[in-house]
Amino acid sequence: MQKSRQLTHIRHGIKTGTTTSFIHEQDFPATNPFVLWEHFTSKNNTRHNLNFHGHSGIEAVSYPVIGTISHHDSTPQHHTIQSGDIHVMTSGKGVIHKSTVLPLQSTSESIQLWTVLPAADNIEMCQPSSQLITKNQLPLIEDNHSATKVLIGSYHHHHSPVICHCNLILLDIIMTSYSSWCFTPPQQHLSSFIYLKSGIAYSANNKLTPLQMGLFESSPNAITITTTNQSSRFFIACAIPLKQKMITNQHSFHSSVNNLNKSKTTISKLISTIKTSN
Repeated sequence: MQKSRQLTHIRHGIKTGTTTSFIHEQDFPATNPFVLWEHFTSKNNTRHNLNFHGHSGIEAVSYPVIGTISHHDSTPQHHTIQSGDIHVMTSGKGVIHKSTVLPLQSTSESIQLWTVLPAADNIEMCQPSSQLITKNQLPLIEDNHSATKVLIGSYHHHHSPVICHCNLILLDIIMTSYSSWCFTPPQQHLSSFIYLKSGIAYSANNKLTPLQMGLFESSPNAITITTTNQSSRFFIACAIPLKQKMITNQHSFHSSVNNLNKSKTTISKLISTIKTSN
């Protein structure tokens, strides 16, 4: 019988307003290259606006579950991200963006994931870019007990068209009750976690309840999830860890203070340009 990855930590997240955050600086050694996982939820008809601000050295993945996100950035791109679409903003040497969350029938919900950009070949200082992949472009693999949507990377020979600089896999899975789901990531994808959105799920005899994140051990073993009398929906993320320093000011991540300072100057200039044009 194939061995399964064990969970080392189960996190409940820290809620601030409409956003719950699950990865913090003390977690980076275990979650590298993942440095942010946030779950946004709102149950009113209000538009949520986030004005222009800057990032660098990261790739930011946005995935609206309910509602729409209107995204503007300095690449310059304007994307309307519908429920089920996936958007990736590569911040590189420095980008600014703003977004508006538009609810559907008074409800809005979205997931955001950040990964650090590799220092190799100075990718962390690359030219910023922005890409939108619509839900009908994303592979959906269905069997008798589960439906697995490939948001990023590959799953059982099905490949997402999303292009990322980190070697990662991100899956959105729905499972029926009394069933099992198993996936063996590529051998070097040693960093991995599960996030349970709804229902009850079990991993290596650990019970997960809604809105919990489980961090897996660093292991090449399979990831096995089971359910009992409840169906569940969860996300699986796994990636190759990056062997580099992580220096951050919360909005940006770089492998050196020099690169962080360069990007800070770039972002300041972009913000000044926006203020001048207004």
